[in-house]
Amino acid sequence: DITPSEDALLLETARAGLLCNDGSLLQQEGRWQVQGDPTDGALIALAMKAGQDADFNNREYPRVDTIPFESEHKFMATLHHDHSGHGFIYLKGAPERVLDMCNRQRAGGEDQHIDVDFWKQQIEEIARKGQRTLAVATLAVGQKREMTFDDVKSGLTLLGLFGLIDPPREEAVQAVKNCRNAGIRVKMITGDHGLT
Repeated sequence: DITPSEDALLLETARAGLLCNDGSLLQQEGRWQVQGDPTDGALIALAMKAGQDADFNNREYPRVDTIPFESEHKFMATLHHDHSGHGFIYLKGAPERVLDMCNRQRAGGEDQHIDVDFWKQQIEEIARKGQRTLAVATLAVGQKREMTFDDVKSGLTLLGLFGLIDPPREEAVQAVKNCRNAGIRVKMITGDHGLT
């Protein structure tokens, strides 16, 4: 059992997934509906389960700039400011890519030198479970109002990893079965981690 309100790192990691996000989660006729990418919807749901309010966080930490996700750079980054003018970046993306951008990790309420081997082991453990893996990081940037690729190429602090279950759709399962029955060998090609 986890009590999110007692775990500052969990709360910040959940907030990062909520704010570095282009999706939304809306309740319609008693059911939750994802607007946008399902991964973004899952991260919003996680934040809500951790007690984060999406509207409140978006007001408290407004987004002032973004680097949208592109498959070439394998991450998304958003620049935010609190109402005291302190700027910070949240970045999420492919774990190997994000690890290369980080030289610190957050633990016990402080930033420490990153233990890359530990994080690679955690990524493999999540991937072995068949889960999609995302890493999330942060960087304090003071009064900065615009963000470039140079701002995030190094010096970030790793907050943690997300492991997401992404099961195939029922029609995909049936299509693979039909192919196999017809004597067709099926290969799956994905942008996810190789073990996943």
